[in-house]
Amino acid sequence: MDLQNILVYIILFLAVAYLICKFFFPKALYFLGGKKNDSACGSDDCNCH
Repeated sequence: MDLQNILVYIILFLAVAYLICKFFFPKALYFLGGKKNDSACGSDDCNCH
């Protein structure tokens, strides 16, 4: 295997792992790019976000 093939497989694995974490585990692993829902958008919590 060439170095280029190894890099392609590593990037493919990371992309698939990111998609699995994003869609199947959105609350458990939110440090991978998820947003925090700690604050409301205004003075009242309208649940718009």
